[in-house]
Amino acid sequence: MAQLINDEPTLRKLKKHPDSFLSSDVDGELIIVHGKTGAFFALKEVGYEIWRKLDEESDLDKVCALLQSDYDVAPQECRQSVASFADQLVDAGLAEYL
Repeated sequence: MAQLINDEPTLRKLKKHPDSFLSSDVDGELIIVHGKTGAFFALKEVGYEIWRKLDEESDLDKVCALLQSDYDVAPQECRQSVASFADQLVDAGLAEYL
């Protein structure tokens, strides 16, 4: 889980577990099925964008910087949202912190 320092989460590196899920783009929405649990996830818009950026960049600070260049979002809000999303991916078994 992300730690808060001065109300800002400390972002780490994140790696997807590509062998643990199947995914498919359906009309601009990413559908993910966890291979072991059968859990179903749907990512839209920013969540999908973060997921795609994780293919090229594991450093969540850098992912956040990329998002800030694409979207009008305050740095603290971006960091909190990215940290929360990363925690959800880890909790779901789709990724792990490095």
